[in-house]
Amino acid sequence: MPRHRRRTLTALLTVGALVTATVASSPATADPPTRTADTFVEREETTLTLQGEPFRFAGTNLYWLGLNENVGGVDHPTYFRIDDALKTARAMNATVVRSHTLGTSLGCVPCIQPEPGEFNEDAFAPIDYAIARARAYGLRLIVPLTDQWDYYHGGHPTMAKWLGLQDPEDFYAAPRAKAAYKEYSQQVLNHRNPYTGLRYKDDPTIMSWELGNELNGMTRDWVDEMGAYLGKMAPRQLISAGRQQGVDTSALVSPEVDIVDVHYYPSSAVTMAADAARVTGRGKVYIAGEHGSDSLTAADALTLADDPNVTGVLSWSLFGHADDHGYVQHDDGGAVHSGNL
Repeated sequence: MPRHRRRTLTALLTVGALVTATVASSPATADPPTRTADTFVEREETTLTLQGEPFRFAGTNLYWLGLNENVGGVDHPTYFRIDDALKTARAMNATVVRSHTLGTSLGCVPCIQPEPGEFNEDAFAPIDYAIARARAYGLRLIVPLTDQWDYYHGGHPTMAKWLGLQDPEDFYAAPRAKAAYKEYSQQVLNHRNPYTGLRYKDDPTIMSWELGNELNGMTRDWVDEMGAYLGKMAPRQLISAGRQQGVDTSALVSPEVDIVDVHYYPSSAVTMAADAARVTGRGKVYIAGEHGSDSLTAADALTLADDPNVTGVLSWSLFGHADDHGYVQHDDGGAVHSGNL
């Protein structure tokens, strides 16, 4: 890749080089060229392209953009926090952000789906804003539609509980669970953003719909069926899928999946490179959708930046300024704060 693009990608892959990313690269502007904002990222076999050019990226996770857990309980994040975090990501020269709660929001009062069969239009307000601001900053989004884990924003255990399934993993086989997932996904993808005038399924800002975050129990039948369902609804957006660790076989072999997402705790450039070769060897795009941001060295980052099998690497995870003063705190051990820049 061109030398300056290699430098930027390398800098973003490791926390120790985050300052380098902002100093050595051209400053990000708030308004991207309109020629790219309205253009979809496309897949060409094992690579992604944007306007016919290879699209490789480093970026970060901002899991809380649609539903906040960090200040005063579960609620919607303020627009200040949303904008500040996205602006910080762009200042770091990120081009892709992954955010769980832009698509996964079940089982709480401020959630998209507070109860079975009930949908809350007010819950889309921060999501609408986040997508519009991501577009303004030239960022692309990866959005999971459910979660393996029973976190504050819900996931497939929430649906399993609502449906009375004895084992949450029955989510992948029970016809009622499949129908509930489809109904929920339809509500999300068909929502129209008042800031852009676009339904989510028609917005190039959303690069990929991820079947779910770290879905360890996916079956080939489920991946095929749900991937085809989402792909038919949103034919110009990509479908991604993956598990907590290791390459998910169902995602790897399904013709309905474009991107195989693998997570790493701790990060390992050697393992990433091996996984990337396996994924591209089966004709899919490879990304590291989450990696422990404090465990990659500069040498690791150089190795990954030079590996053509690696399309994207996203650190876990970014937090910005608090509304009143200081920085939003998070205690999972992987948080990067804008104050570090």
